[in-house]
Amino acid sequence: MPYRVFADYHTHTYYSHGRGSPRENVLAALDKGLERVAVSEHGPGHFSFGVRGKKLERLNDEMIGLRREFGGRIEVLRGLELNVMGFGKSDCPADRDEYDVIIIGYHKSVPPTNRLALSVWGESLLHIKNDPHRNAEGILAAAESCRANIISHPNLYLRVDIPYLAKCCRQLGILLEVNSARVTLSEEEIRTIAGEGCGLIIGSDAHSPGRVGDFALAGEAVTKAEAWDSVVNAKKI
Repeated sequence: MPYRVFADYHTHTYYSHGRGSPRENVLAALDKGLERVAVSEHGPGHFSFGVRGKKLERLNDEMIGLRREFGGRIEVLRGLELNVMGFGKSDCPADRDEYDVIIIGYHKSVPPTNRLALSVWGESLLHIKNDPHRNAEGILAAAESCRANIISHPNLYLRVDIPYLAKCCRQLGILLEVNSARVTLSEEEIRTIAGEGCGLIIGSDAHSPGRVGDFALAGEAVTKAEAWDSVVNAKKI
């Protein structure tokens, strides 16, 4: 791989549906030689895996402690992977500005926020009327509303209009993820995103400490698309 990925902003722990602790993820990132790592658990709107209430408070306190413990060795970031709850809607917390990294994506097991979401946005989510352009508009509106930094795994569970998504994300300064747990973008789509001038970011989407910093699948996809210059968390070696 002609580039080195130096940061992993998308990792999970046993606070949601992963294995291992936040501390183990940080140690794994150190072992991989990363400069920066975030724990970005699912937001409270996810029915099955959402981290909310006292549990989220405990996680945030633990991340603050890890930042102090590992200061000077690796940058530890407090993240959150929000859920698209409807057209332009997400489970963005009131304390959004206290998070270093906000990721947003469409996930299953997320109930619609209201009847309008079910009747309009839900048509696409339930594949009754699957419209990739409309899907992209809904995700973008949600991402802009919560001032997201990253849209995770585009096309997973729900097809989106990639050229339109890339153009708008470039304008909004939002990065599109090449997910290394399962690459959801084709070679041509990655090339299109880069051609639009939109930034790409590689995330491991690790659900165990052993996968933190595992960028092999995403790296292969980016190499085939000749798009490394667009990956913001990579350095040329």
